[in-house]
Amino acid sequence: DIGGAIADADLFLMDDGAGGTLRKTAASRIKTYAGTGLVKLHSETISSATAAVAFDNNYITSTYDNYKLICYGLSSASDNQDIGMRMSVDNGSNFATHVGCWNYTQINTGTDNTTGSDGNLGYIPFGSDEESDASGGTNVDLTIWNVNSTSQYKFANGLVTVVNQSGPNYYAYRVAGYIASNTAVNYLKVFTNEGGNLDGGTCTLYGITK
Repeated sequence: DIGGAIADADLFLMDDGAGGTLRKTAASRIKTYAGTGLVKLHSETISSATAAVAFDNNYITSTYDNYKLICYGLSSASDNQDIGMRMSVDNGSNFATHVGCWNYTQINTGTDNTTGSDGNLGYIPFGSDEESDASGGTNVDLTIWNVNSTSQYKFANGLVTVVNQSGPNYYAYRVAGYIASNTAVNYLKVFTNEGGNLDGGTCTLYGITK
């Protein structure tokens, strides 16, 4: 057992054309043969209070133009935190201007007027006003687009469920945003906008094959 995840540079032996001759092939070629899909790049499970979960330029590379971020069971160490994401073009040293928005509907209600929205946020939101109790957590399905572009901004959009700190109540969010930069993105972090810690949950980054 190699004791770790399979890397692009790892080699496989295969019977070339079923003719009895063994030849080697790089793992990176298997992704091409398999076709379009998600390739798991890295996963982080939060086991103690931390300021952020980050995915750096070891995982965000020119291999993939688009990425999928899946987070589940995210919780903050204190109430009334706004969990979200920012991207960086210099591996986390700086963060260019972000613009984000959300639109929500309350799940546990029989009325049709418990909706709301907010925009022009300085980050890409994963809902708002999260409950520190990890009974349901924040769950995220986010797609990040066109990160290698040198001529366009990079957008992200997705769906989120949130346990709100008031009640608690349960909400479904549509979220979106962009980073105002024409430089390729090579870093992203999940954090709380108010500066509090995350204390539970798992975040996994996938590359979407071309």
